[in-house]
Amino acid sequence: MEKVLIIDSSRVTASFIAKTLQRTGFICDMAYNYEQAESLIAINKYFAGLSSIFLDGVEPGRGIDLLLENDIPAIAVTSTLDESILTEISKKNIVDYVLKKREHAEYIERIVCRIYKNRGLKVMVVDDSSSVRNWISSILKRQGLEVLAAADGREASRLFNRNPDIKLVLTDYTMPEMDGLQLTAHLRTIMPMDELAIIVLSSDSKSRTAPLFIKTGANDFIHKSASFEEILCRVNSNLETLELIQESRDRANKDFLTGIWNRRYFFEYAEPLYRRYAEGGLPLCLALMDIDFFKKVNDTYGHDAGDRVLKEFAAMLTEHVGSKGLAARFGGEEFTVILDAVKEDELIPFLDEFRRKIEMHSLDYNGRTIRFTISIGCTGIKGSALSGMISRADSMLYEAKESGRNRVVCE
Repeated sequence: MEKVLIIDSSRVTASFIAKTLQRTGFICDMAYNYEQAESLIAINKYFAGLSSIFLDGVEPGRGIDLLLENDIPAIAVTSTLDESILTEISKKNIVDYVLKKREHAEYIERIVCRIYKNRGLKVMVVDDSSSVRNWISSILKRQGLEVLAAADGREASRLFNRNPDIKLVLTDYTMPEMDGLQLTAHLRTIMPMDELAIIVLSSDSKSRTAPLFIKTGANDFIHKSASFEEILCRVNSNLETLELIQESRDRANKDFLTGIWNRRYFFEYAEPLYRRYAEGGLPLCLALMDIDFFKKVNDTYGHDAGDRVLKEFAAMLTEHVGSKGLAARFGGEEFTVILDAVKEDELIPFLDEFRRKIEMHSLDYNGRTIRFTISIGCTGIKGSALSGMISRADSMLYEAKESGRNRVVCE
């Protein structure tokens, strides 16, 4: 886990913030004056920093300036809600400010986690006003987000087509070519609300505008008079909601131990894929594989070692399959792979290459070296149903095991 720098003349406050963040797994360095902070920044890399507004021996805000000068996303730490002080601090392009109060510990943790998760996350700002576009973009860039910008809905549509991994769109309502309402409707034909958040930022004060956007598919609506704090909170809230939905989806669809797709998701994914490829006469291959003598691994090294073998095997399988198909754990030590980018005559070489990788691989566990092999059964004959492909691959797997294991047998 990467490091966070905490700058505060109060050891009590610095320690409180450090303990709060360490619960999440972050490594924290503490500086109790400006000079210590300079020294730590010179020899360390920090993905975020928290600095008290007031530090002994330097003018107010100097610790925040130090973070920003070194391209470290800065969070101001304050014990006051004085409007004039917060207004001045907000001009410094900080990520946010947090209060030196224990009841704000959860928010401190949330905002630092948000910065950590935002890296590489794409958002798009759509507004025909360059000044508004730049203002919103600057707020989002402070959070470590990768910001794409468009001047109207038509340009935004083209940008989205080139960047389908955009997670959040902030759009104006009134724009030439394609307005915000039309853009929202169009994006919803591509991506559902639980995969893409759309926030409308408009100066329109009509009472029906916000409900109209929500009914069209927007997740949120903010008036352009909103403060940067409100925009920040709404953006973070929508991103967190998307992540919670994804986490819930992963819990349902991924194997708890290995993190690979589970049997349930395999059938959800493979059934429509099979129908599409069968109807189109396209090549489709399926393989079942089993770790040889897995019970012996558990009996010899213990169940924790067995779990380690399963995790490492799943990671290697996922890497080998890559974009050529989908791999899943069927149960126990049995895994399955459906391949839509491997031709039938390429199937045995592709799977045998993986078998050899496993045979040559070893893992260290408590000072002992564990080696294992796998048996693989496969087929490129689609037949009349996915269940038939699975059955044929299973027969080939049985043959591979009966004929000596550590081999690939294909129908």
